[in-house]
Amino acid sequence: MTDNQPRVLNQTLALGDNPDDIHYDEQNGHGFIVLGSIQIALGLSSQAALDKLATVTAQAAADSRARNLRKVA
Repeated sequence: MTDNQPRVLNQTLALGDNPDDIHYDEQNGHGFIVLGSIQIALGLSSQAALDKLATVTAQAAADSRARNLRKVA
């Protein structure tokens, strides 16, 4: 594993309301996760870091869904 640290510090990214702003993109054979104007370069990330991002994202989505369901229940 390399010692690459995330490059964006002390920033908050609001994903907004348009899910189309979030997508996978490939440029010159390199993969990116695009979050609006931010891109995550997948080639500079370890598989373990990408797996953790997927896990945390799934947990955040599940928690948000549960909160919304409790509001309407």
